[in-house]
Amino acid sequence: MRSMLLACRPKQWVKNLLVFAVPLAAGRLFESGVLWPTVLAFVVFVLGSSSIYLINDLRDVGEDRRHPVKSMRPIASGALGEGVARGMAVAAMVLALGLPVVFGNWELLWVIGAYVVLQLAYQVRLKRVVLFDLAVVAAGFVLRAVAGGAAADIPASVWFLTVTGASALYVVSGKRFSEMVNHGADGATRSTLLGYSIGYLRTIWTSSMVAAIVFYALWAVEIGSTRSDHFAVGSTVPFVLMMLRYAHHVEQGGAEAPEVVVLGDRFLQMLALVWVVLFAAQIP
Repeated sequence: MRSMLLACRPKQWVKNLLVFAVPLAAGRLFESGVLWPTVLAFVVFVLGSSSIYLINDLRDVGEDRRHPVKSMRPIASGALGEGVARGMAVAAMVLALGLPVVFGNWELLWVIGAYVVLQLAYQVRLKRVVLFDLAVVAAGFVLRAVAGGAAADIPASVWFLTVTGASALYVVSGKRFSEMVNHGADGATRSTLLGYSIGYLRTIWTSSMVAAIVFYALWAVEIGSTRSDHFAVGSTVPFVLMMLRYAHHVEQGGAEAPEVVVLGDRFLQMLALVWVVLFAAQIP
């Protein structure tokens, strides 16, 4: 049972908390008609992403066994049989696509369906196409954010989507950069790295970081110009510092596992807490 749980990568489930972002930003998360559809979206994305992780590990089992860290994953290490993993992947996928149907949430079905199709295309082909592999993974973050709003019938703002997309590309390209720094591009750990260079990946993660900061600042200024709201403008400071703090980990090759960075850096967590307080304070 422990191997089955670990194969679903529970540490990665924190990404699915993005489904709460749109209802929270709209100040409506705790309305009964919003909270439960959003929780449903969270459960659906936990199941859908777990299925994709299992499929990924089944397809990459050969590469993972040559990786110093990934070789310890349940499927690569042999702790979880490949047949059991396939059954888990199918069951999780059926539940992810079936729950929105059961609850009649068709908007959520479209979003999780798009996520599944995109991720399967990534597994089959796009993960070996330079730049598109990063874009698809980043799109997964955006779809998570869209899912919460879609499930609760709350549209996501353009600013929200642009900041989320740029930030996601920053994290994903920073992860690849760290992999390149730590393991090289000889194809022994991730064949996709053969198409990249240190300089190109640095260009992607730095430009996406700058884009996220600029989009966020523009949003904050727009909010501040339409009402007397210093909290929105003030939240720009911890946001920028968070991005720069994370960039330190990326540059040193320490962002290969983003969830480990987030859970292990106390200063990053404090900045995130300050940002959450200021962001929540500006919600009408």
